[in-house]
Amino acid sequence: MVIEGHPLEEGFPAIAPADVPRIFNGIYGLGSRDFRPEHILGAYEYATSGRARTDGRIAEDGASFFVLGVPHPYEVKSDETPSLLPEGAIAVRFHSIGGWGAITTGKNLGAIIGDFNDFLSARHTELDEFGRLKEVIHVSANPKYGSEKKGAPTSYFLVVAPERIRVNCDLRHVDVVLCCDPKAFTHCNPLDGMSEGGALIWESDETAEEAWERLPLWARTEILNKKIRVFTLPGFDVARKATNRADLQLRMQGNAFLGAFFKVSPLLQDFEISNEQFEEVVRNQYQKKFGKLGSAVVDSNMEVMTQGFGRVTEIKVGKITAADRSTLRGLPMLPLNIDTGGCGTCRSTPLPEGQAERTPVTQVGVFDAEFRSDYGYDQPASPLAAMGVMAAGTGDTASKYVARRETPLFIPENCTQCMECIAVCPDTALPNCSQDIETVLRTAVNNYVESADDRAKLIAHVPEIEKRTRSLMKDAIGGKTDAPFPELVREATSGLNGFSDAARAQFLDIIEQAPVAYNKVNAIFKGPEKKNPGSGGVFSIFVSDLCKGCAACVTACGDHDALRMVAETESVNADHETGTAFLDLLPDTEQKFLGFYNDEHPVDSKTATLRNHLMVRRNYDALVSGDGACAGCGEKSVLRAIASLTEAYMRPLYHAKADRFSEKAGELRGGGVESLAALAALHPEQHALFARTVAHVIMGLGGDSDKDTAVRLEARGPISDEEIVDALATVLEQESFNHKGLQPIDGRLDNGQCVMAMAAHTGCNTVYGSTPPNNPHPYPWMNSLFQDGATIGWLFGESFMVDHARRSVIPERLADTLMDQTGASVTEQDYYDYTHFSDNLMTDDEIKELPKVWIVGGDGGMGDIGYQNVSKMVLQNRPNVKAVMLDTQVYSNTGGQNSDSTPMLGGSDMNSFGAATQGKAVEKKTVAETFLAGHGSPFVSQISIANAPKFFRAILDSLEYRGTGFLQCFTTCQPEHGVADDMALDQAQRVRDSRGAPEFVFNPTLGETYEEALDIKGNPHPDKDWYTTKFKSTGEKYRYTVAHWCATEARFRNHLKRIKDESEVERLIPLENMLLRITQQDVVHRRQLDPEHRAFVPDFGVFAKVPGPDGKPQVVALSRQLVLFCVERRKAWRLLQSKAGIVNKEYVAQRTLLADVDAGKVTTEELFARGPEMAEEILTGAVKVAV
Repeated sequence: MVIEGHPLEEGFPAIAPADVPRIFNGIYGLGSRDFRPEHILGAYEYATSGRARTDGRIAEDGASFFVLGVPHPYEVKSDETPSLLPEGAIAVRFHSIGGWGAITTGKNLGAIIGDFNDFLSARHTELDEFGRLKEVIHVSANPKYGSEKKGAPTSYFLVVAPERIRVNCDLRHVDVVLCCDPKAFTHCNPLDGMSEGGALIWESDETAEEAWERLPLWARTEILNKKIRVFTLPGFDVARKATNRADLQLRMQGNAFLGAFFKVSPLLQDFEISNEQFEEVVRNQYQKKFGKLGSAVVDSNMEVMTQGFGRVTEIKVGKITAADRSTLRGLPMLPLNIDTGGCGTCRSTPLPEGQAERTPVTQVGVFDAEFRSDYGYDQPASPLAAMGVMAAGTGDTASKYVARRETPLFIPENCTQCMECIAVCPDTALPNCSQDIETVLRTAVNNYVESADDRAKLIAHVPEIEKRTRSLMKDAIGGKTDAPFPELVREATSGLNGFSDAARAQFLDIIEQAPVAYNKVNAIFKGPEKKNPGSGGVFSIFVSDLCKGCAACVTACGDHDALRMVAETESVNADHETGTAFLDLLPDTEQKFLGFYNDEHPVDSKTATLRNHLMVRRNYDALVSGDGACAGCGEKSVLRAIASLTEAYMRPLYHAKADRFSEKAGELRGGGVESLAALAALHPEQHALFARTVAHVIMGLGGDSDKDTAVRLEARGPISDEEIVDALATVLEQESFNHKGLQPIDGRLDNGQCVMAMAAHTGCNTVYGSTPPNNPHPYPWMNSLFQDGATIGWLFGESFMVDHARRSVIPERLADTLMDQTGASVTEQDYYDYTHFSDNLMTDDEIKELPKVWIVGGDGGMGDIGYQNVSKMVLQNRPNVKAVMLDTQVYSNTGGQNSDSTPMLGGSDMNSFGAATQGKAVEKKTVAETFLAGHGSPFVSQISIANAPKFFRAILDSLEYRGTGFLQCFTTCQPEHGVADDMALDQAQRVRDSRGAPEFVFNPTLGETYEEALDIKGNPHPDKDWYTTKFKSTGEKYRYTVAHWCATEARFRNHLKRIKDESEVERLIPLENMLLRITQQDVVHRRQLDPEHRAFVPDFGVFAKVPGPDGKPQVVALSRQLVLFCVERRKAWRLLQSKAGIVNKEYVAQRTLLADVDAGKVTTEELFARGPEMAEEILTGAVKVAV
């Protein structure tokens, strides 16, 4: 048969079956894996030479499908692994940590080599086939890093060659390894693929002998076998001497390695590049890269590079049998593995009896076997990986040791138990508690004294040791000494006999390591001890291995000096590991140490004491961290607060509910059948309706209609009273177990099901929240699309209400009805309600017991693209659905694009600044404010960690509110905002105080007017335009505007110019004067561009005094856009004030003055000369009139 239009119509012969070529097909690139030369060769060998797949099958078996690049049963790979690099190529690989500047260094290195080519081509004058100067040096470079943020391992590949480089994959054949990460050998193989005689340049400030001892045995063997040359470079020391900024010391370290590369590699010699030419090219590249930051930055980077060139040192290869100190960790003091001790909060709790084994996809062990078993880049393909599902809370067993250079050290003698550090820590890395003194002593004896006989004897002495220690503690406080707790215990133990010296030493050694504070923790020791002698306790903060070394806690601690950043030496690391192991043996903090924080009813707590909920370990561990978020991430502090407070609010409700259900189930089993029998005897029709209700709702026999239900019931047959009672009691018993005895996650506490779930809009929070192997969420968590987190969360909430009704509310009501002694029974209306149940029929208490849903996203996901979804969700006012917008004011995860929440200045990497534009042409959108009207009756707040107690109160009030809650929280994004890792708290306070993101809480329960429901009291000077403060160094007063906040973040640097010459200031307008002349309506009508108008704003013609890095006043000229941003934020603040019922008399004075100017009563010359004085006169007059 000939098909119409087929070539056979035109006379082409048909292909004989024997002539049809065999077609093979395969896949590559799964999981972003490389497509490498050995894969191409493997495919060829499989098709032509009998190469077998991993499963043993060959082409002759009829298998035509194969996989390349991923461990898989169908994978094929050649034994040959050629590099395919050109002759004479130099292959380089960097190993570093995200945020340390290695990627920037790699880019600079590639650009510098490219610049070498320009002058070398001109020198050689040889032309290519197109008549252009022939390239002398070819360069290929690419970074490699995961979706983790700062602090995770990164690598960078670069090849320099005299010919074009045609390979585009990770390098497995390298000549030079630049190992900027001193801990690289603890988590990867920097020597992988190194050529014989290659060079390793490694970060180390130790002697040659000490550095050699830092190399593990396998690395030493490979170095010796391949005759690898080993060089060390004290890159961090070089960077420290070039700058006193901690963040720059990390980022500039890579530049030292750039210099070291050119010193060690033969590139300069091979291409006859002189030192002068080399330094000139490097300086030009730094000028292009850093010139906009000033010549000092260029010079400091140049100095670091030059020092790296000069200080790189080749070390003598040592003996393979030298001491092995490669872990870089000390040996912690761990408890005995005995029954008298045990961990109540680490992953050691067995699966409760009667709880079914979890499905494999949710098991931590199954997850770890695939994702945390050292496969690394060779992670096998598997169904679990393809499902997009991972076990919950895997981050709690992670270590962030690799990410840290420094770590906080707790100084107990200085601690006041203010909890500021605990509240701001983004990584749950400061677990803490309060204990009775005797509890600490007994824990030490029971778990660290080896001899059972000595243990018993020493335990008998504990009451006496406790009594003596307490007396010494009171004496120390009375004498105002700082005697450490271990010193006092040692003194209290002296003179006690009956146990061995070894036991005494073991006991005192662990006490020495326990970080116990008593001196200044007045609410824990001194106050209770004064009221009730013997009741005072001690307070402890432990630094865990989850710490990323951001120093946010140290900055929050401030002048208290209870936390200091120190280099993480082996001994410091061991001390911290010892401390957290001791913590895991201690019971949870008791109510008596929580002050006015009520652990059973957190909503009833005093707001000022809400930080104390973090002293309760079950609350503190509600977010486990261990994830890949940046060090100091402001988002994480907010997420942690949401999780911990939801746990604190819900867990007591769950346990009370469990106890209630258990009691009612017992009553049912004891007398339920008799009650049903009595009901049947007196009111048979009510008995039948009760049975029908239980069968329909509880036993699952209900249908889509009354007729369908009747058919199902008839098919089921008669239901006995015993079955009815058993159904109700079984459901109540199961729910009791679910709420109090269930273990939701492998190995963690068996204290009931999760209290919340989280639905996330795509953004940073989903990247560090769901990237294997470590996620911080020990509860159900889901991310779908960028914009639909709100919709998914809403659906979560509806499903939770259905489950809650069927499993809890209706069974309990039916049980109450049955056991009610007054003779109440189910009516036809009850039957209808129970079979059509919704939250409308639930009581307030039943609503409180609902599992909660938190919707989380950034300002892009929730305020821009997903805004309609969020608006729709907020309007529904669902009682168990809450939302928090992590407001970084920028698309943080995708590179720094502007969002509607971005300030008018723009900022971040993708914002333009120049003659055409200085930022955004639109005002800032405050999403929370849009929900104050036209969105029904939601609870709304703009709040942050700037005011932790009020922030915590807002979360609790939102949870308590029978309706939707929406919180907009400013969260610092260190990379995009251009601030140091420890600045999240400071920046949150600054943006609040400047009116950039003023704090407010809108609680509909307080009334139906804005004045009643809206609270803005958390802002300083809430009745003024701006808050007045002082320069610390001089005492000079100034108004703190958004310009002052902007001066603290590098993202706004283009909008401020430092004025060093005082004579220049005379031609500039003071910011306060300028702001008096202009209103937002002037901006709307573009009068700021009219030189003849009073509102004209000269670009960089306005100045302000701002605190410099040393706290002293600095004069800066402001861009026009920054002045307009001040106007815009002032207008937004004034509107907020008016809603809260606050009369801003400064606004009244300005309005009066400008009306006189516009009416011609006051000349613009007078306004310019005496504006502030005239406004003050009006203001004073208004005050007098008001009085």
